[in-house]
Amino acid sequence: MSKYYVTLADSVTQATTAFAALQTSPDGSTIQNVKVPMGMSRISTIACVLSPDVISVIDTGNNFTLQFSGAGMVDGIQELNAGALCNQETGTSVTGDLTFATAHYRDVNIRVKAGDVITLAAAYSGTDPGSPFIAVTLGFD
Repeated sequence: MSKYYVTLADSVTQATTAFAALQTSPDGSTIQNVKVPMGMSRISTIACVLSPDVISVIDTGNNFTLQFSGAGMVDGIQELNAGALCNQETGTSVTGDLTFATAHYRDVNIRVKAGDVITLAAAYSGTDPGSPFIAVTLGFD
């Protein structure tokens, strides 16, 4: 079980295959980077959830990737799959939107340096999905 948690989120509105930093905290404030808490040496848990937000583009399927970078990364840049979304058109409306999903938690072992910063970014591949939203919680040990 992790000892310290940080959550970041953002709309993923950039062009396909371009990473953009996740910079919104749960209270709506902007976070430039995540400072690795003192005494912590790794990210041991990642929770991720994706959902459509505002605009849904028909007949799309996307893969989302998280990228960890910055001075706080012991082994350099790391990339992990964050999940996928799809929208399907039936007739003249989007009917295949995901309307509810819980966060997917997984155990990881990403080494970090206490006191240094990491940047968390997201990208997607595939057709432009509109404005999906991603939220990620990092659990530190």
